Amino acid sequence: MNAINKIVYNYLIPLLGKINVGKNHFVNVIYYHDIVKGEGQSFMRTNIEVFKRQMRYIADNGYKTLRFDDLNDIDNLRFEKKKVVIAFDDGWLSNYTEIFDFMKLLGIKYNIYLTIGEIGKNPDYLTWDLVRLMHESGLVGFGVHTFTHPYVADMKDIDPQLEFVQANEVFQMELGYEPMDFCYPYGSCTETSHEYLTTKTQYQRIYTSSMKYSYKKNGRIIFGRNGISNDESFGVFKAKLNGLFNIWSTLMSYSRFMK
Repeated sequence: MNAINKIVYNYLIPLLGKINVGKNHFVNVIYYHDIVKGEGQSFMRTNIEVFKRQMRYIADNGYKTLRFDDLNDIDNLRFEKKKVVIAFDDGWLSNYTEIFDFMKLLGIKYNIYLTIGEIGKNPDYLTWDLVRLMHESGLVGFGVHTFTHPYVADMKDIDPQLEFVQANEVFQMELGYEPMDFCYPYGSCTETSHEYLTTKTQYQRIYTSSMKYSYKKNGRIIFGRNGISNDESFGVFKAKLNGLFNIWSTLMSYSRFMK
């Protein structure tokens, strides 16, 4: 990223987002993946000390954090500056070993979208025993991230019976309730996939990886989310935390239109 792009990304985008903050109607969502003790890398691996600094900021500044089941209350769905859903994609083991006790100490709720086929099978991922322990603590909520983590944008290339139906059945068998929250792997989605998920599944809340304003479709909510990168400044983190980067997709669409 050159100097001009850095200025635009670090300062101009948050400024425009602040001016347009009223376009946020639904609670803001930020997300991570793996939390590591070593070197972080972009959105996929976040260094533990970077992560802890961000969480301490959330705790010290009075943010209300929510589990997925808290979103069943319509009041919690509404956008407020100091209200946030913190989520993790995939179900990495580090979401327990590196942060569970720390988040419990701070009183911060968080959520994990599970790649169902990896849980209890891949040693880098959580086990169902850990998932149940985390959920029963009242601290961690869970959703579905498909069964095998495929690209979902082209519905013709996946098996809905496996990726949604079987994934939901295993989730419900292990946790005792039907999942209401679904996250697209790779952020791969289209209006076609939105149409399918909002009419053919029970998911009430569907999460993309696009920094955009969340909206309703067929009575369900399509959430834009803000990925937190290990490599971005603390100022960008704070802007994303407050929903100021949800203008990003709007600006990118406008930029493409002007070409």
